Amino acid sequence: MRGHDLFRSVALVAALLCYSTILLGGTVMASGDGLGCPHWPTCYANDNLAPHVQGAAEVEWSHRVSAFFLGCAVLALSVLGMLYERQRRILLGLSFAALGLVVGEALLIAMLSNLREMPRRWVEWARRAAEESPPPATAGATAPTPAPGPFRLPREG
Repeated sequence: MRGHDLFRSVALVAALLCYSTILLGGTVMASGDGLGCPHWPTCYANDNLAPHVQGAAEVEWSHRVSAFFLGCAVLALSVLGMLYERQRRILLGLSFAALGLVVGEALLIAMLSNLREMPRRWVEWARRAAEESPPPATAGATAPTPAPGPFRLPREG
């Protein structure tokens, strides 16, 4: 298999995995099964990475497995882009953009899941950044009040 054909195949697999991860994530949210597996990376705080799951744990675990394989596929896509698509800068750039988005989402989820254990100054910085309004565009104009977003940092204390 030529390099470009391999890149195309992995891109297709990554797209399908992305779609299935989105569908499974929506299922987790709609069914309220987000805490079906209360621990990470194992489901039940044991050393078994492939636990026997059923019910809510099965729904969440399938989403975790799908997200893992999506991350592997996007990483493979970036590596294949470096190996075989250097002349096609747009494909190389898009493969790295996909990798950056997947890694960024993982970091965001890791930060949010560990919010209570984060240093207090980081939480305060994030709270200030979320509540800060941008400066006015002109000297006489007033800055619009930002619309409330769906995400609120918990108040300490």
